[in-house]
Amino acid sequence: MGKNESIALQDALASSSMEGFKITVQTERDCQRLMSGKITVKKLVREILSRPAAKTV
Repeated sequence: MGKNESIALQDALASSSMEGFKITVQTERDCQRLMSGKITVKKLVREILSRPAAKTV
């Protein structure tokens, strides 16, 4: 992922965070893998849905 893509990702994650979404290290890793072509949307969705649900307070 190039510098411009990295900046765009950080901007998007910051915007999502300001809108109230919780951004985790895993979220950032998932986005990086998707943007770099290391995983498809379909595979990423399956992977995310198979993860244990996060605890909420």
